[in-house]
Amino acid sequence: MLRRYKIAGIPLVHASCNFFVPSSFGDVVHVDSCVTEWGRSSFTLQHRLYRREVLAVEGIEKRVWTVRILDDPVQFGGEPIPEELKAKFA
Repeated sequence: MLRRYKIAGIPLVHASCNFFVPSSFGDVVHVDSCVTEWGRSSFTLQHRLYRREVLAVEGIEKRVWTVRILDDPVQFGGEPIPEELKAKFA
């Protein structure tokens, strides 16, 4: 994806998490993740972890589609997320 779309990365700019049920090493959990919101150059993901049938953890993260600034390759900036990429998540 980095080569195809010429991006520098998709950095995490916000994260939050709520823990409802404790889990321990060795517990089997099921993870559901989905994009809940598309912005111009950012998107929000929701993650839900279930232990058995019980919601154990719910987390949100926001990421930004980031490119290098051509005039100054040390600098980075947001760029619109390609529509074809958004369509793959629909």
